[in-house]
Amino acid sequence: MADDFRLEVRSDPRFLRCIRNLVRGWAEAADAAQDTADEMVLAVDEACSNAIRHSYGGQCDRFVELTLRADENFLEVRLCDQGDPCPPEHQERRDLEAPDPERLEPGGLGVQLMHRAFDEVVFCSNNDRGNCIIMRRRRKQ
Repeated sequence: MADDFRLEVRSDPRFLRCIRNLVRGWAEAADAAQDTADEMVLAVDEACSNAIRHSYGGQCDRFVELTLRADENFLEVRLCDQGDPCPPEHQERRDLEAPDPERLEPGGLGVQLMHRAFDEVVFCSNNDRGNCIIMRRRRKQ
């Protein structure tokens, strides 16, 4: 599978809008349905936000690398950073229940959105520094 896009983006939340626009345009160019593109955009936005917030602790002077690929079988998004590794317990898919508004707390849903939007979500850790998330969605045959 050849890269359609590969870019480094500074870990500044101001650039999340640019990433969302790129992912949307790429998904649409790959003939993804509107609802599929919407889910993918939200999931990639969450992955980038998590890298900025958790891996880099909000530092805006680091970089994330975003790679978008498509072939006849899959749409693939790869996001890599050089920050603190994601704890394994935060990587797993969980069954989501309707949240209780009385006990609702921020956070915890981003990874679940990734699992919902993509058929495969793989977290790779680069030992002491860095993360790589590979998200694949099967194309409709």
